Amino acid sequence: MSLRELLVCPVTREPLQQEGSALRTAGGRTYELRGGVPILLPDDEPLVVHETELMVREGYQDIVQFMIDSLPRDRIVLDVGSGNRDVDDPRIVRIDPCLSPHVDVVGDVHALPLPDESIDLVHASAVFEHLKQPFVAAQEIWRVLRPGGYVMADCNFVYPFHGYPAVFFNASAEGMRQLFAQFTELHLMVAPWQMPSFALEAVCNEYLRLFKPQTEEEDAFVQAMRELGRFPVRAFDQRFDQASAQRVAAGTTYLGVKQPSGGETLLPDSVLTAWHEKKELQERFQNPAALVDLDRDTLDNLFRWAASSNREEFPQIAEWLLGIVPYDKGSFADASD
Repeated sequence: MSLRELLVCPVTREPLQQEGSALRTAGGRTYELRGGVPILLPDDEPLVVHETELMVREGYQDIVQFMIDSLPRDRIVLDVGSGNRDVDDPRIVRIDPCLSPHVDVVGDVHALPLPDESIDLVHASAVFEHLKQPFVAAQEIWRVLRPGGYVMADCNFVYPFHGYPAVFFNASAEGMRQLFAQFTELHLMVAPWQMPSFALEAVCNEYLRLFKPQTEEEDAFVQAMRELGRFPVRAFDQRFDQASAQRVAAGTTYLGVKQPSGGETLLPDSVLTAWHEKKELQERFQNPAALVDLDRDTLDNLFRWAASSNREEFPQIAEWLLGIVPYDKGSFADASD
């Protein structure tokens, strides 16, 4: 199913038909195709225009890329709030409320233009603090994920006001648990790039930018704050365990799986059968649905094992692997070009 076939009306969720440089529903709703990019915003929702040109972002953090690469090639990944991310991967659908050179769909996470249970992994980085209704967005992510699908989302916690159009909500680790309470939690973590040193630097730098000293005492205070810059605060992060880091983190990251009945997984029966039969697999992968085990030193999961399993020992897994047809989102032809 290409992107053209996948997308639906963000309001009614009706299928869309392309007519020249527009997409239309049977009920008469019309959406623009601009440069081959569908503008699928809900009624009265304006196209976001940033004050400055968006910086081009390349790739993902290592842990995110590992998760994406672990999934079979027929699985669909949704990058929510992707911004101007230059990623050449036909599995990844990039959606953002701002039109940029590296976006596949202009849309709003509060009303995703996707059918129910159509996505396998949703990635949302530096998004939730900018949402007016984060609980609505979390529910939308739940809706579009297939049973067994994954969400990886983060949100600022101890961090200054920033961005465009605004920061509406910051969230603690417990706040993230409330946002994604429907999901089965796999990990709730302070990532290396969210540790307390990042919070300290961000708050201090913004304070110094805004504070205008007028007395000798205030000048001395500013100088004392600037002196903090001579300490290797990044190295000091190692003195924080996860529990203490969560209290003063720049942000927190939630990783969960959609399991409405408690056991759904994207793993095929052939792989699950091998896991149930092999004690060593159960010891190696204590939770078969987990995409990462952050308590261990190496990134690993059952999907990766299956891809490299012995084809003669596990013929059913081999058959499954041979039957995978890679997903390709394709593109829209814009008749106005």
